[in-house]
This record gives sequence, C-alpha cells and structure tokens, in this order.
Amino acid sequence: MASSSSSSNDSMRVLEQCRVSPSPASVTPQPASLPLTFFDIVWLYTSLVERLFLYPFPHSTVVFTESYLPNLKSSLSLALHHYYPLAGKVRRRSPDSADQYELHYAEGDSVSLTVAETDLDFLDLVGHHARDSNKLSSLVPRLPQLDDDNKPLLAIQVTLFPDHGIGIGFTVHHVACDGFNLTHFYKSWASSCKSRGHLSHVQPAPSFDRSVIVDPCNLYSEFLGDVNSFIADNSQVPVPAAEESAPSSLVHATFTLGPDRIQGLKTLVRSKAISFNCSTFVVSCAYLWTCIVKARGYQADIKAHFTFAADWRKRLQPPTPDAYFGNCLGPCFAAAKVGDLVQDDGVIAAAEAIGRAIEGLKGGVSKCLSGTLSKYLAQLVAECPPLIVVSSPKFKVYDVDFGWGRPLKVEVLSIKESGAMSLSDSRDVEGGLEIGIVLPEHEMEALVTQFEGGLELF
Repeated sequence: MASSSSSSNDSMRVLEQCRVSPSPASVTPQPASLPLTFFDIVWLYTSLVERLFLYPFPHSTVVFTESYLPNLKSSLSLALHHYYPLAGKVRRRSPDSADQYELHYAEGDSVSLTVAETDLDFLDLVGHHARDSNKLSSLVPRLPQLDDDNKPLLAIQVTLFPDHGIGIGFTVHHVACDGFNLTHFYKSWASSCKSRGHLSHVQPAPSFDRSVIVDPCNLYSEFLGDVNSFIADNSQVPVPAAEESAPSSLVHATFTLGPDRIQGLKTLVRSKAISFNCSTFVVSCAYLWTCIVKARGYQADIKAHFTFAADWRKRLQPPTPDAYFGNCLGPCFAAAKVGDLVQDDGVIAAAEAIGRAIEGLKGGVSKCLSGTLSKYLAQLVAECPPLIVVSSPKFKVYDVDFGWGRPLKVEVLSIKESGAMSLSDSRDVEGGLEIGIVLPEHEMEALVTQFEGGLELF
C-alpha cells in the first residue's frame, strides 16, 4: 500500500528557497531576548511540531508564482513583525550561564521558506483513510541546522499541486511557544494574506512579558536537570521527527466523532461513572484510548498510561494574559489496568482515570508539576509507553483561511515519532472531532475494526 519515502521525495520539485524577515516598522521589536520559563525549558530538546494545511487551489504553477506567491511572502513578513521571536533562535544566554537559555531575535533574522510543486495525489492526501505517512511528511520542511547552542525556531514549506491544491507546512521548535500561540500566528498570516496586507486577527498583539510566569519553587532548575539526566541516561537527545525517516509501513489515518456520538459517550459514562467533569475531551480520549489498547493487544495485567498537556493559563495565580506568548502547558497523567480498559464498558474506566487526573490539577502549579517531567520521561522508555495526546479542538484550525476557503485537511504530522494522537475540530460538522493517528498498517487495520465496532455500543 505505502510507497517508499524516496518516491515521495522524487515527486517533489523545489521552485524556490528563500528567507523572509519580519517587516520593518517605526518601532524596533522589543525585547530582543526572552528568557525561557520552566514551561519552556521542558521542550528544549524535544521533538519538533509539524503541522500541515491543505487547501483547494485550481491554478497552474505559473499563476501561483506570479499572482499569489508575492502576497504570501509579504503577508508572512507582516505577520512575523508581530511574532518576531519565531524568526529568531533559541540559544544559551551567555558562555558563563550553561543552564540558562533564551529566545533571541537580532535584526536580519529570518524564517526559511521553501516553495515546491509535486505530482502527489492531492485528493488522496486530503482523505480520512489511511495514507502513506512519508508522502504527508514530504510536505513539511526541515529546520535548518546551525549548532547546539543556536537553534532556529520556524521553517515553512508551500507546496503546489498544480491545478488541484496547495499545502502549507510548518515545522516549529516547541520551545518557542505552544499551540495556542502558533494557531494565532497561522491565523494572523492567513488573515493578512486574505486581506492583502491587513492584520485584523492580531488583536490583542502578543505579550512577551515573561514576568507573569512566577517560579517560587525553582521548577526551571528541576525540569532542566530532569531533561539533562534523561539525555545522559539514554545516550542521546531524542531525534526530532523531521530528521528521522519513518518506516514506509507507517500510515496516517483520521478518525471522526460527530456530536451525536460524543453525546452518546457522555450519556454512557455519566450513567455509571463517579462524579467528575464529563467533557468532550474526557469521553473522546477515553474511547480512543480503549480502542488503541485493544488494537495493540497488550497483556491484561499490565498498566496502560495516557498522557496529555494541561493548559495552565487560567490555572495560574494570577492567570496569564490571553495574549501571553510562550509555553504554558504541563503534563497530566492517567493510568488504568489493560484488563479494565478492554472490557465492553472499558470506556468508563478510561474516562474515570482521565477525569480524576484533571481533577488533580486544582492544586497550585508547584504542587501539581513538581516531579511530573521525570515521570513523563521515564514513561517514554517504559515497556508500555503512554498514549500521548497533542493539539486541541479549541484551536479551530479549520478557520485558517488564506483566501482560498477553509482547509480541506489539517494534520499534525509530528505524531508519527511518538505514536501520539492529535485532536482537532471537525472540517465537516460543528461540534465534531477529528483524531489523527499514525500506526503500522496492521495495527491501523485492527484499530479501525475496534473503533467502528465499539460505536455500536452507544
């Protein structure tokens, strides 16, 4: 079924490689350097974030390069003026501060932009069915490599499918900011492109005040020490997804849950579970968790783990401003015995475990987060690694419109490295969900069977 990565690369023809800097303005972007907080340092050595947007675009390559590409570049430059740290780098603060890092922007810094065309099957790639993961990965760029002490934060690839569609792929170093900020940046660029030079969606402007993140218990040092210990114990830094070729047997599929199915899950869980906030997130993740555990055939007596990122913006005291630029996520864990999850009502056990984990976030940030990074890193190399969830339907990624209408498909491609699943809003149904998963072909076939069969129970 899946073609090799070399054939995917052979189908790609680079039309242009350039760099785009933030547009000049009467006021120089300030501050030039942003120290990393304890929320940021977690991501210093971790995987890159790869997201792909696919749009209908029934125009030739000549029309695109002459009539559309100049506006894409100029609007990107304008958006980067407001999000200028993304054009910079993450670096050590000084030679004498080995444990201190910062995002640094200097005049002239820029973002790598690759423009390409491909003869890959556009209609195949925008589907929900299992697709070759390598073909999708060819549509996102690699981050340029500098050195260990100066790492770029963002690269972009625009890929034309002549007379059919267009893809815009982003590769971002997670240390720069979280998905909330990145989605705002995507929407800002798209808004500027659609309006040919205006930025109506950048309201309010990003806030770069790092003093709003208070660290009374020095979580920064704890997290940095945990990361360095993990790297030393495991011989190497985890390889970013963009730098590692996935096996050709990996396929990327999208599973959907409509609002009726989600309500059915809530009704089922509420009828038998203990009291907790039975949210869309809880029941949807619980259902997918049970399906994946069944598909992988784990032994009944071992413990399965589920990990997700909790947004701390409103949980901090005082809360951070809505426009705060940076990471504000902390790991949250749920666990249950495989034997409980594979029962017909296993979704109830899964929902209770996830619901209890969320209820446990009501303590202060230091109490809730101390020790969590070391726990997470240990799980990554355990015999039964956790199912990790990334992204959120709250981002409304299908609202990112460059002037070509809503995307036909939005994917998080970096999930292939960890076997994570991604959540997003639905392109088709208000209140629905899309769940992206990358697995070997045989596991994906088993998951499809479990997912579709389980829906008959509610």
